[in-house]
Amino acid sequence: MTQRPFIIDCDTGTDDAIALMAAFGCPEINVRAITSVNGNVPEEYTSANNLNLTEYLGIDVEVARGATLPFYPRGDYYGPTHGKTGLGDVIIPDACRTSFSKDMAPEVIRRIAEEEKGELELLVIGPMTNIAIAISLYPQLKKQIKHIWFMGGAAKGGNVSATAEFNIWVDPIAAKLVMSAGIPMTMVGLDVTEKAVLGREEEKELREYGSKASVLTADILEYMFKRCKGGGEDALMHDALALAAAVIPECLECRETSLDVEFRGEYTAGHTVTGVCNRRVHQEANASVALELHLDVFKKWLLECVKRCGEA
Repeated sequence: MTQRPFIIDCDTGTDDAIALMAAFGCPEINVRAITSVNGNVPEEYTSANNLNLTEYLGIDVEVARGATLPFYPRGDYYGPTHGKTGLGDVIIPDACRTSFSKDMAPEVIRRIAEEEKGELELLVIGPMTNIAIAISLYPQLKKQIKHIWFMGGAAKGGNVSATAEFNIWVDPIAAKLVMSAGIPMTMVGLDVTEKAVLGREEEKELREYGSKASVLTADILEYMFKRCKGGGEDALMHDALALAAAVIPECLECRETSLDVEFRGEYTAGHTVTGVCNRRVHQEANASVALELHLDVFKKWLLECVKRCGEA
């Protein structure tokens, strides 16, 4: 089987880490690089999490640092959802290797896109700052990137405001630049990710399996359960679902529609504007938007991938 080349751009918090482990255990894809971005927590932590996670799991992959600030000026927006450093109360040993890629994220994207000759796909599960910088520096990427699969936005509602989802809200200017680039893309937003919940049954199955990745995933789930009990977010697999969209499209029902981002409004910045809910939008379809989830299909796939992670 020919593997599809991917770069994963992420602000590694709890569910990002699970998505990475699923990606490493997914036989259909080849993770060429991981690029870090500011988002759930500051970039210094997201980068360290990526380096520590890959070494802990024995995964040989390029890890690059990325944007430390969004284009859109905001104050301190780091909340308690992922804890101070991104992984809640879960601790991974510090990596023995101390060097990241010699290239920053935009250059890594450019180089690998050129090497893959139009076949590179991006899984973007944090704010789109790195992708916007890369496209601005290297406009040829508009034709060299085959598809962008991203977790962000929503056809209806938001989670940081009435209209905006966090990843898009953090840097709506970057999202605007990326969505207007003409690259084929699929939006996996809150409409479906808030239904992608794991529970005690999945935690128990993963812990009993006993591999490094499965136990680490179970530990992260345990943190999520405590977070939910304290009034926070449930064990939502936002980011892993964006990966699933690329690999097992049958777990989602999507609609081709117009997609844009509002970035000027004081109260509406970060709102993803789609033709799904606005009949007055007459723009041509430029994206596929996920609207329904087949949860059992997704959960079975996710557990299988995590179990394969790190196994030769």
